[in-house]
Order: sequence, then structure tokens, then C-alpha cells
Amino acid sequence: MLALMNNILDRCFFTITFILGVQLPEFMQQYQQRLSGHLNEAQLQLAQFQDIAQQHFEGSLTTMITRYKGNSEASIINTGELIERLSIRVEYLNAHLEQIKATDYLASVYQFIWHLDKQITVATLESFSMAIPLELQAIATGVTLAITTLILKELLIIAVRAPFKTKPVDEVK
Repeated sequence: MLALMNNILDRCFFTITFILGVQLPEFMQQYQQRLSGHLNEAQLQLAQFQDIAQQHFEGSLTTMITRYKGNSEASIINTGELIERLSIRVEYLNAHLEQIKATDYLASVYQFIWHLDKQITVATLESFSMAIPLELQAIATGVTLAITTLILKELLIIAVRAPFKTKPVDEVK
């Protein structure tokens, strides 16, 4: 009876982890779209400051930032710091987007998992809509995750049971 229950639980566990694994490519796509939106908006804002730099600072945004930060008025200094943070943000978002757009799927998954932007991840999760993509990558991700978690579950059970196994006592002759 316990073997039957364990078999049913394994199948349910496999199905759930498979469905979750299939969601990874969809989540990555939605995350990438949100990241692109953040990048486009930041670039649009920075382009407006670049236009001002073009008119008054010979096109040098760095010179504009330096002069603004060197000004005696607090609001101008704050504007310089804001422009500098915006410029850094554009560089960061652009680099991050390029990392997860890798042509190799496994490299893309690796970059995605290890270099998530927490703010964008939370926003993506809040509006995430599940889908079952019928692509080889999605199915392979689902199967890999499901099999890996089943193996880890079995190893964990073996590790937990090991200390409680009784050793057979040798018969005395």
C-alpha cells in the first residue's frame, strides 16, 4: 500500500514540477519583454538629457553631469546625480538584456537565473500569465526539472533513512 501511495505521489510531484519547468521559458520571455520596456523608457529619458547636452555642452553628457554636480544650487546638483544614475541604469539594463538574449538556450537560462533584477522579477511575477508553450525547449526544461527533482527527492529520502537502518547482527557460532 505504501509503495502505491509513493508511486502516486511521485507521479503528482513529477507532473507539478513538469508544469512549473515548462513555465520557465514563458516567464523568461515575459521578463525579457518587461526588461526591454524598462530599457526603452530609460533610453527615451536619457535621450532628452542628451539633447540638452548636445545644445549646451557640445554633445557631452559626461560634461553636463560634471557641471551640474559642480553647481552650487542643490536642485541642479540633484539633477546631475539623477542624470548620472539614469545613464548607469541604461548601461545596466542594456547589458542585462544582452546577457539573457544569448543565442544558446542553456546559456540564456543560466544568465537569467543568476543575474535576475529583483525589481523586474517581482513586477513580472505580479502580472505573469501562465502558458503551456509547445516548444522543444519548454518541454525539455519541464522534463529536466521534473526528473531532477524526483532524483533529489529520492536521494533525500535515502539520506534521511540511512541513520535509522539497523545493521544485521552476525550470528554467534
